[in-house]
Amino acid sequence: MYANARGQRILIWTTIVSIVLFGIAFSGLMHLFPPPPPTADAAEVLRIYSAHNTEFRVGVVVCLLTGTGTLLPLSVAISVQMMRLEQGIPLWSITQALTGALGTIFLWGPPLIWGAAAFTVTRDPSLTLLLHELGWLSFITPVTAFPLQLVSIAFVSLTRNPPPGRPAFPRWIGYLTVWQALQSFGGLVAMLFKSGPLAWDGLIPFYFPLTLFFIWVVAISYTLLRAISDQERSRARPLGGEVT
Repeated sequence: MYANARGQRILIWTTIVSIVLFGIAFSGLMHLFPPPPPTADAAEVLRIYSAHNTEFRVGVVVCLLTGTGTLLPLSVAISVQMMRLEQGIPLWSITQALTGALGTIFLWGPPLIWGAAAFTVTRDPSLTLLLHELGWLSFITPVTAFPLQLVSIAFVSLTRNPPPGRPAFPRWIGYLTVWQALQSFGGLVAMLFKSGPLAWDGLIPFYFPLTLFFIWVVAISYTLLRAISDQERSRARPLGGEVT
């Protein structure tokens, strides 16, 4: 299947740039990294939203602008490459694209809730605490589209024979994707614990999945870009074997 190589590269780099900007806003403007502990009381939470209120809300705007770009463009590029490996109706490619689109809700949705908490800091602090907890639990605990998206990629990577050239989904990407899918379920336990490694600021729900997510994005972006370049060279090579 032929698809515009330049367009695919733009999609992949849009995701990379969006993730960087999202991270800068999340950490540098909203000051939410490292995550505040779930045990923080209403007065402590209120200080998070009032200490740098304008800066915080600017960070929310950046997260809202980049939240969709962190996952959707990459998902489209992945589906384009998956379709090259599927015969007939590309069910796994369609599933991957749809779940990638749905998953963006959980990247721009929580910043919107935190933005509502920061919008009026003169309200009852207990209401700000409520919004704060809703935002964090929405960010950490939903196990919905992302695991199914990863399963789709892993299935194609591990069961389909790649065409000649450097594959977009080598088998090691499949195994890495399976591990990422399993790690993503760790967020569920944050609903049950307020302290320790299982709380929303702990190793299992936050740091392990976040670290592996960045590794996975870098890895799959690299294999996609490499495969796209290889496909370009293959299309430019005449039957005699010389590149024009």
